[in-house]
This record gives sequence, structure tokens and C-alpha cells, in this order.
Amino acid sequence: MKILDGQLPDAQGWRELVLLSPGVVEGLAWQLAQALAHANNGFLLTAVIIPSNTPDQLNQAHAALDEAAQTIPPNFPYYPLIIESRDYEQGVINLVKQASVDLLFAYADSPNWFNTNRVPCAIAAVRGEQATMDQMDGRLDHILIPTSGGPNSVHALSMLLPLTPKINLTALYVAPTYLGENEEALGRARLRQTLNFIDAGDHIQTKLYPAQRITSGIVNAASENYDLVIIGASRESTVDRILFGDIPGAVVRESKRPVIIVRQPKNRFGNFVGTLSWRLQTLLPRMDLAARTSAYVRIRRSARPSTDFFVLIALSAMIAALGLLVNSPAVVIGAMLVAPLMSPIVGSGMAIVLGDARFLRLSLGAVIRGVLLAILVGAMAGLLGIGDAPTAEILARTQPTLLDLAIALFSGMAGAYALCHSDAAGALPGVAIAAALVPPLAAVGISLTTGEIRNALGALLLFTTNFVAISSATALVFIVLGFRPPQTQKERRVVQVRSARVAFVLLVIVSLLLGITTYQLAQTSAVEARIYQVTEEKLADVTGAELAETPHIVSFDSGFLKMEVIARSPRDIPYSQVEALQESIGVQLTSEHILDKLELSLTVIRVTELDPLIPPTPTNTPTPTSTATPGPTPTATHTSTPTLTPTFTPTATSTPTVLPTDTATLTPTATITPTPTATAVTAVITSPYGLNLRAAPEQNADILAFLKADSIVILLEGQVETNGLIWQQVEANGVTGWVAAEFLSTQ
Repeated sequence: MKILDGQLPDAQGWRELVLLSPGVVEGLAWQLAQALAHANNGFLLTAVIIPSNTPDQLNQAHAALDEAAQTIPPNFPYYPLIIESRDYEQGVINLVKQASVDLLFAYADSPNWFNTNRVPCAIAAVRGEQATMDQMDGRLDHILIPTSGGPNSVHALSMLLPLTPKINLTALYVAPTYLGENEEALGRARLRQTLNFIDAGDHIQTKLYPAQRITSGIVNAASENYDLVIIGASRESTVDRILFGDIPGAVVRESKRPVIIVRQPKNRFGNFVGTLSWRLQTLLPRMDLAARTSAYVRIRRSARPSTDFFVLIALSAMIAALGLLVNSPAVVIGAMLVAPLMSPIVGSGMAIVLGDARFLRLSLGAVIRGVLLAILVGAMAGLLGIGDAPTAEILARTQPTLLDLAIALFSGMAGAYALCHSDAAGALPGVAIAAALVPPLAAVGISLTTGEIRNALGALLLFTTNFVAISSATALVFIVLGFRPPQTQKERRVVQVRSARVAFVLLVIVSLLLGITTYQLAQTSAVEARIYQVTEEKLADVTGAELAETPHIVSFDSGFLKMEVIARSPRDIPYSQVEALQESIGVQLTSEHILDKLELSLTVIRVTELDPLIPPTPTNTPTPTSTATPGPTPTATHTSTPTLTPTFTPTATSTPTVLPTDTATLTPTATITPTPTATAVTAVITSPYGLNLRAAPEQNADILAFLKADSIVILLEGQVETNGLIWQQVEANGVTGWVAAEFLSTQ
């Protein structure tokens, strides 16, 4: 493609291209093209594409451009072009891309008709204008737009809306009569829904036309008083199929009205946004123009950084940092409610949808400055926790997963919806709690101060996840609620597409990072679960004890596991069994390639286990009492007070007998003798390092237990001298063994 004559506009703006051919008459479609360019404050480009640069073809091209220029008013942004291209279709595509054309007018009656499916911009294909020229008065006053709610007819109505009120627009719905009155009600609802979707208000008239067939309905309606018929291409057919199909041909033949077939641009993002917004409007009703304007003003005002914004950020960051340091979830939740960081993040989502670059810079600037301030305050608060281990509240914000991404997405949706509807404003505190923004930043500052770089990166990833997810989710909700940039502002649509792509890429990157961390956490959880399972099984097999609580993994690095276990047992567990337990756990986990080395610390809680006891039924006592009401007298007589009296009487009489009976004290003395004997042979361990209680009076004997310093033992009768060392038999905590006598001190 080569531009032989003319130039492209330098300024940015809405651009429209009309393809001219020698001999093609410019009529109502040419007027419509000028009106659209004027209404959208855009540029009107005309082009004649010739296959070669010959004088004859150049003269014909200049003649076509001169004829079109005769109707152009003075100072109109008009740019005539002569293009050389051997391939007409490829020349059109290249020109559309190079000139950044938004709407292409092409005449289907021209001998140079081409396949329009590859053209990326919106297309208006004109048919029948030359055949109907003698029936028209030359002025474009009334346009009929048949619609059933399809995306292309909606795009046509939205494109034509700026022409009102100078040109009258009528949206037509043809209701087949064989479907009955329900179809007419559906048609009215479709028309109302379509006009609400494009914010037409009362600028576009509506018409419901009952007919036997859709084609006859359009033809009959177009014959009434309309100058032009514009039809949206259906999604099931291309422009060419519908252009040369039954409906346009019938309209041209029978009503003598030119027809324009409109197709929306082939922009994947734009089409996806439009289709999604149209499909979801039944679930989330679109806001009217006044409500959207009010929500926009409210969100933009709250997203603007001010003194109050930074003061609240600093205070909420300090509250969150202190709550993290003292491990208080309630304090952290309070900090979430104080933080105003949600407002600029929601504002960035709205700026993306509207394509407002200035608003986007304002929101992102507020977010960045708020983030830096929160991290700085968190770092200052972290000075209070230097030397302390990270609390559970801090660690909870250093390992984000895909679940955190889902929480942020739904929180962003809820926040955007609540901000747009004043009736739902009560949900904002819950949204602030769910979308935790400041606590992760405070955790970043604390971790940087304490030197926990890994924890700082994890907390920063959590905040990034929340920011990207919330801004993306709010943008989606705003699209559904009807927010979008005006079609006439091309710069905004470019900003919208670019920023949406960036947001999508960031969302994908964050999702991948969270997928990796989620997989790593799942692996770690599986390993820990296996360690707990093996520990519980081996503890029961080797010692007969049971876990009192989940084992505590002190550290697990490079295959070296240090673990603390608390067990419940009715007896003390000998040292030898603890060693056997450690060895059994280590062998099992090593064989499964979970660890290489194990350090075990076992704490035993002594418990007393009683056999099951069936207590006496308390109801038996009142039953005989109530039944034996007449017989309490004999019962009392049988128990008889006199019986008790003689019992006391001999006791009193026996008082002198008790004094001489002292000789019989020998029997109780003999019974009590073990108690003072046990007290007499009690000894204390004097070794500052404690003693090993061994199974035999030998240094190589098995160790039954470890006796700490100052422990009290009971001395037994056994005492043996071996290799110059005196061994004393003792009893400690129910275990009998031997210790070195020189480290005992009797009490």
C-alpha cells in the first residue's frame, strides 16, 4: 500500500473512512458519514484505491474525490487520499490499520467490493443507494433501526445516538403475529432494555410492528416515512451474507430505501466487555446515567489523596503493627476498619473501565504513597519486636495462597457494588475486613526491621494479590453496571484496552506465583501430617502412651528435624524407651525420604486411669423412702437410740481400761514402723548434673530413668561395692534401680 496523494491527520481523534469508486453516487450514506464525523468531533477520510499509478486511473480518482468534496462544508476536517495497491482488499486493511480508522463506509454496489471479514474496525456496508436515488429528496431526516437486542444493532444505535435530535432515530421491533401477545410484550421489554443499555433516554423513539414475517414487517415499516434503514449484522452471519440476503434486498426492492449493514469492531476485549455487560445486565441491573454519574463523583472524590487519607493510613498501620506484635486478631481487625486504602484501589478499577488516564494516575499515586507510608510505620513499630520470634498473626500474612486471591476478587466485587449503591453501603466495613490491605504492609515493615526478608516478600505478595484482584474485580463490576468510555473519545478507549491488558497480565502473574506457593504449602502440610501420624503410631507402639497434643516442630531445615512431643501416660517412660522411640520414628521417616536426622524431646504427663465404675442409682433411695412411709417407726425402733447409748457408755466406762492398755501399743507401733523407716532412708541427689538410675550396680547397665539434681529417692536395703564404687539400691517414682552412693545425702 502506498499513499499517492493526500495525508493522514496528525491529531488523535475519532476517524471515519469512506471508500469511493469512480461512478459511485454519494447520497444519504455520504450525508450520514459527514454527520457522524461532525457529531463525534472526528476526522473524515475518503480514499480511492487504484491498482497502478497510471494517468488515466489518477484522473478518475481525482474526479471522484473532487465530486465528493463539493458537499463538504468549509473548515471541515476532511482528508482525501489516493492509495495505490494491487490487492484491493489488502490495501483497505492496511489503510485501516495505518490510519487507525474507527468506522469504515463501503459501498456494496461498487465494482470493487471485497471480503469485509478481515477488516478490524467497525463497518457500515451500504447497499441500494444508487438504485433508490430517484425516490429520495436528498435529505437525511429519519433513520429506522430494526433490532432484537443483538450486539451489532446495539452498536449501531450507540453509534447513531450523537446524531439526535437533528436526525430522528426509531428503534423497531418486529413481533411475529403467530407468537401471540407474549411476543409483543417481549418486544417492548427488548426495546426498553436496549435503550437503557446505551443510555438513550428519550432521544430515540421506539416502534413495535406486528407482522407475519420479520422481512415484511421491516419493509412495511421502512415505507412509512424513513429515509434510511440500518440493520445490525447477526452474530451467526457475516456482513456479506446478510448484505446480500433476503432482508436488505427486499427493503431495497419494495420500500425503495437504501440499507446499511453495521458490524461492530473486531476487538476481542471490546466485544468481550460488551457481550459480558449485555448478558449480565439481567442479573445485575444496569445503573442509569444519573446514578452512574453520582457514583463516579463519589468514588473519584474518595480516591483523591488528602491529609486525612495519610493520617488514617499512618494510624491504621500503627494499630495493625501493634496488633501483629502482640498477636491480637481483634486489634488487627480494628486496623482494617480504619484504613482508607480501599478507596483509591476501587478508583483505579473505575479509571481502567472509563479509560481515564488522569484518574488512573491519581488513584495509583495515592495507592503507592499509602503503601510506602504503611511500610514505613510498620518498620518503626517493628523496632519494638527486635529479637522476638514472629507471631502467628505475622506468619499468617506471609504465606498467601490461591484462596487469598479468591477472597480478594469477591471482596472487590462486593466493594464496588456497595460503593455504587448507597443502600448497600452497610457492607463496606465487612469488605474492609475481608480485603485486608494494611496488615500485610505492616507485616512487611516489621519483617524488614527484624531481618525476616522472606516473610517481608511473602507479605508484600499478599498485598499485591489483594491490590490486583480488587482492582480487576471492581473493573468487572463497573462494566456490568454500565460504566464505559464514550465512543467519541478514542484516547480513552485506547487507555481502557491497554490498562485492561496490563491488569489481566498482572492477574495471571500473581495467580502463577500463588499457585507455586499453594503447591509448596500443600507439600509442607502433607509432610507435617505424615510426621504427626508416624509419631503418634510409634509413641503408642513403643511406650504405650498417647499424644497429649499435636507435636511441635521446632525447626525443620536441610533434613534435620527438631521436634517436641508431649505425651500422656499412667507411668514414667524410661530413658531407654525414649531412645527407642526416637530411633523408631527416625528410621520410618528416613525410609520415606522425609528427613535425615531427628532430635526428639519428650515430655510425659502422668495420668491416673480408673476402671469404669457404675455409680449407684440415686433414684433407688427415694423410692423405698416413699414406699416405706408407714414403716419408718419400726425402722427407727430397730435402729434404736438405746443401741447407740450403750455403745457410748462402754466407751466412757472404758476410759480407765485404755490407760493400762498402753502395753498393747506394740501392735500399732509395728504397723506404723514402715512409715518412719521410709522417712528415715529418704535421700537427696547431690550431683548438680543429676544421676542415671541403672538396672544393675554397674556403669554399663541399662539406664532406667534420669534423676535430676535435688530429686528425692527412697533408700532400699541393697548396697553393693563394685570396682571401688559403692552402689545404693533406691526407688524413684515407682522405679527401682541403682545409683552411686557418693552422690546421695540422707535427710
